Amino acid sequence: MLGEETFHPDIRALLAYGRTLAGAGASPKKGGADHVLERLFVIQRMPDGRLPIRTFGSDLVKLFGDDLREHDFARLFLGPDAELLQALIASSDAANEPAIARVTAETVDGRKLGAEILLTPLKVDPHIGDRFLGLFQSLGGDAFLGGQTIKRLRVGSLHPPVAKEPRGMRLVVVND
Repeated sequence: MLGEETFHPDIRALLAYGRTLAGAGASPKKGGADHVLERLFVIQRMPDGRLPIRTFGSDLVKLFGDDLREHDFARLFLGPDAELLQALIASSDAANEPAIARVTAETVDGRKLGAEILLTPLKVDPHIGDRFLGLFQSLGGDAFLGGQTIKRLRVGSLHPPVAKEPRGMRLVVVND
């Protein structure tokens, strides 16, 4: 991914882990990302476009002021940003590799915090559906929020994986 050296070290560690899950990278060191466990979450992509949160780490509960399990992750974003998020998730799923969104987290009173969100596909039984492991990594420290909780996320930039050639596709020309 172009420019990935600029991502937070914890994001880079989970990026390497996501690539390992996809079979596109070397195995990460054991215990290399254990300290991020409470900033992890899992979302499920539903056919109707909803993204219910299935697990939500304790550090995230503090940042967002609630356990957001079963809430729609896309509803943290305004409409156009939610559409961009859906496209990022689709690109991650198609490439079977992690994707990253740089976002601005906002409180009700207008305080802002830069953050990175990494999403990577999880291999689960097909009857469970499409699930993605996520890491929410704040940039610069939570003190910028002044004790307020996050209510909205705004997309700053998207960093999808490199698109892969579709398998089994052929170019067909029809002359009528």
